[in-house]
Amino acid sequence: MVVAIVHSGHDAGSLSVSGDAAMLPPPSLFKGVVDNTSSIAASLGNGGFGIDSAAYFVLVIASIQWLLILISHCVLQRRYVKPRPFVSRPSEHYPRVTIIRPMKGVDMDMYQTLESSFQQTYPSDIEILFAVEDPEDPAIDIANKLIKKYPKIQAYVLIGQDNVGTNPKINNMIKAFARAQNDLLWICDSNIYTDPGTLRRSVDLLLDNKRLGVVHHVVFSESPKTFGAMLDHALLVTNHCRMYLAINAVGIASCLMGKSNLYYKSALESAGGLESFGQYLAEDNMIGQALWHAGWGHAMTGDIAYQPADIGTFAEYCSRHIRWIRTRKYNVTFATLYEPLTESIVLGSLAAWALNHLYSFNVYLVFGTFFLSWFAMDMIFFYRINRRSAPDWFWFVLSWGCRELLAFPLWAIAIAGNTVVWRGRKFRFHLNGTVKVVT
Repeated sequence: MVVAIVHSGHDAGSLSVSGDAAMLPPPSLFKGVVDNTSSIAASLGNGGFGIDSAAYFVLVIASIQWLLILISHCVLQRRYVKPRPFVSRPSEHYPRVTIIRPMKGVDMDMYQTLESSFQQTYPSDIEILFAVEDPEDPAIDIANKLIKKYPKIQAYVLIGQDNVGTNPKINNMIKAFARAQNDLLWICDSNIYTDPGTLRRSVDLLLDNKRLGVVHHVVFSESPKTFGAMLDHALLVTNHCRMYLAINAVGIASCLMGKSNLYYKSALESAGGLESFGQYLAEDNMIGQALWHAGWGHAMTGDIAYQPADIGTFAEYCSRHIRWIRTRKYNVTFATLYEPLTESIVLGSLAAWALNHLYSFNVYLVFGTFFLSWFAMDMIFFYRINRRSAPDWFWFVLSWGCRELLAFPLWAIAIAGNTVVWRGRKFRFHLNGTVKVVT
């Protein structure tokens, strides 16, 4: 799932740790967490970790989760609700940037997603490198049309594959990484669309803080057309997006999704180069951790990486999210095992039991209140961060409910296995998070 120490700069769209602290609730709202923690300590001192202690522990977890929800809404208000102005600095202060777009096959709305790289309002020069393995890939025609349409921008299609590991995306990008003429790299998946000011605001953060090593953008799904896509949409625009903002705001560990990230090429080379991450499927997470441990900070702008909801069937949705959870299990094990406690049904059920056990509250009333409050917070979050056309609310609410019901079963299935299928190939995980190709 989701990391970042977010540093501040002069850009009004950036977010600093101190700035977030100013947006957080007053200390009095933390009292419940402190009181529950004290109760657990007292219970442990009087006879070990019993049923009462377990109930208090659940309430602490529930309090923490609601605090994270509150933090995500604070970040949303500060960074995403209103457009942020650019930093005022001379254009010659902006470095040249290389944009790497790995491609395989034709994605949904691919012409528009790729064109967004050409439409960046950036004060300096950009270089765009399209990386593709197969010379017969139909994505090449789309890239060439855009290169012809924007002749003033240096853009090239690089064909071929370097087998530096088992991760096909890394193998595809190596040639572009080696060819890149600039130290600033923006690695952006082929199915991602970004607004024209995204690159400039991202570079502003890097220029204002020399210890930043990554600027990344939260992923937001849009335009679902099938039930499977609606489920994926409901996850990405509520639970995933909300937790991504909250965890990165807290900034206690690296939490990175590799859909749209800016790096220094020199920083990646000091971490072993892109090829050193070729043995992992979750290369984005591993790159984030490597830079984090090397002392490079992470930051986010108020920009969004828009991804057309390209899932066709219910089975595809289940397969994708089982793959994601299973991959995370071998790279961020504790966070993945903890995931059910970030879901409304599991946590709401446990909280209802705990309040019934300790204070004789009605289980159904507590769970109903918990679930409806969670639902309301997710709907408010989506309504406020959504900058596109309004969805069909009936189908959105229905898909949200189905997604919540499916969360724990899919997690349980994912935890039980050690293989995934991605891009037509089957991979088996080793305990250290590396993978090998099975078929």
